Amino acid sequence: MPKPPPPGISLEKKAGNLHVMEVPDPKLCVLCHLMSPLEPIDPILESPLVQPLFKQRVTAGELVNEVAQAKTAVTGMLLSNMERHAEFPFITYYVINTSQTNPVMFYNNLRTASLTKFDPRATRYTAAHTLDLYTEVASICRPPIHEIGMSLTKTHTPSTGYLVSVYKVFEGDDKEKFERNWLYWTGARMIYRYLPTAAGLRRISLHKSLSPKGDKMYILLCECANLLNDITVCALILPALRARLTGYTGIFRPLQTF
Repeated sequence: MPKPPPPGISLEKKAGNLHVMEVPDPKLCVLCHLMSPLEPIDPILESPLVQPLFKQRVTAGELVNEVAQAKTAVTGMLLSNMERHAEFPFITYYVINTSQTNPVMFYNNLRTASLTKFDPRATRYTAAHTLDLYTEVASICRPPIHEIGMSLTKTHTPSTGYLVSVYKVFEGDDKEKFERNWLYWTGARMIYRYLPTAAGLRRISLHKSLSPKGDKMYILLCECANLLNDITVCALILPALRARLTGYTGIFRPLQTF
């Protein structure tokens, strides 16, 4: 569990084995880009030799490389779903320093670049792209504790994997009381208690979309240092999470980081 808080961080309460801490605003926000599978515009004319998933992976990787070279995000990664026929085969995740980069401008530029890269007129494929800015509202960490803005290349191991859950909440339902109970409705409490130690759980973080209007999106990101060594550790927890019918959950592995 987390070490005693350093100066400047207040310890609010201790519940069981969990230390609940309130930390200063890190001046960071997150952008997540969720991609649905590519679908051919003209299925009859599609060549059987074409691999849409590979095409999507290459294009998404090019976008990540462009952001890394522009240095507009402090860190980022491309996640690939480890299951076939997934609702979200790829997710890109970027951390932005709001004191250095305007998040809205970053969002607009990335959205434009994504629409250009995946333009159906050029690719002959279409897909749904969900981009939004998020803030981290809560997290559970195990030592070694890394700041959210630290380069993911430094914190990842060859066996690092992620459990990712995506939720949509109706506008007005995202109240403070609702978010205080995040451990229960997201399934984070179940993951923390029942995910086998062999998975090497390091961090569970809840991100909330910053959209001023409309439904709110929540993304639960669970980083496991040893998940790829043996993904069967999720054999019991994954069906249990999906049985809750509260959102989408999948297993992902990092393809690119910076």
